[in-house]
Amino acid sequence: MKTVAKENLLQIKDLLSSISEENYTAKPDILSGASIGQHTRHILEFYLLLVSGSFSGTISYDKRERDIKIENSLEFAKQTIDRLIKGMDTLDLNLSVKLEADYTTIGNTQNLINSSVGRELAYCIEHSIHHQALIKAGLISLGLGNVTDEHFGVAYSTIRYRKDQCAQ
Repeated sequence: MKTVAKENLLQIKDLLSSISEENYTAKPDILSGASIGQHTRHILEFYLLLVSGSFSGTISYDKRERDIKIENSLEFAKQTIDRLIKGMDTLDLNLSVKLEADYTTIGNTQNLINSSVGRELAYCIEHSIHHQALIKAGLISLGLGNVTDEHFGVAYSTIRYRKDQCAQ
């Protein structure tokens, strides 16, 4: 699964190497005022929190830094991806962790949920694919639908399903 996460991150890095900083920070209407950079930052921060939380024993996706440098700088985003790829090697997928989350709008109810690094890595991969689909919609609206391949932002189960349908 670490290999899948690394491939996912490299797919994003490849995209970032194919677009301009102007397109990275543009805020197309289809993304409700968000940019491709903001979606990229969001993805990367979840992975960052997983890696750091694997050392502390608690992961809280609510406590993202929201580092605007990631969302405004293609180069910094690519450097962050390189750090994350190295960080994947430090993960023990069987390690137990606590997921700390508050599912209220008020912010007064902390939940501690038993989990594992492997389960949270699976979540980060799925979360990334979901946001990659949004990024792809943004790219299409900017006239850049051709900078990604057909599998960018598509769940692995959907890719397998489509392959099976074509084979029949």
